[in-house]
Amino acid sequence: MTATGPRDKSVPMPEALTWHIDTARRLLFIDLASGVTDFDLTKRVPMIWKEHPEIIWFNVVVDHSHKNETGNWSWNGLLAVAEEWRAYAQGRNPGKRVAIVTENYWITQLVNNALGSIFPGQEFKCFADRADATEWALAGPNAEMQ
Repeated sequence: MTATGPRDKSVPMPEALTWHIDTARRLLFIDLASGVTDFDLTKRVPMIWKEHPEIIWFNVVVDHSHKNETGNWSWNGLLAVAEEWRAYAQGRNPGKRVAIVTENYWITQLVNNALGSIFPGQEFKCFADRADATEWALAGPNAEMQ
């Protein structure tokens, strides 16, 4: 059995979930690193729209391009985020596109078969290439900011 000592706080840990906003193209980019947890999803994702309410009108590119890794998140974590999003969005910006960059078979199946049911009114599609995902998201509807 191996035990590890306390983490050296002077060495920054990489964030499991980061984002940036491209206001010129009206795109939100979310990058999911290896090890994303339900905590990351349920606490950090809602922070994005709370800190940047204009993103409700933006299409999204989620980069989860770590092969064969799903992280430590669960369906319950996604359901919690979906519930908060529905309460926040209140049906605004139907047709929002969410492109997901992944080569993970299980994530592709989840996207193809389930995400639309918990995020109604949004369109999801998986891509192996970030440029293709960005192009598809850019071609989606751009509802007028209100």
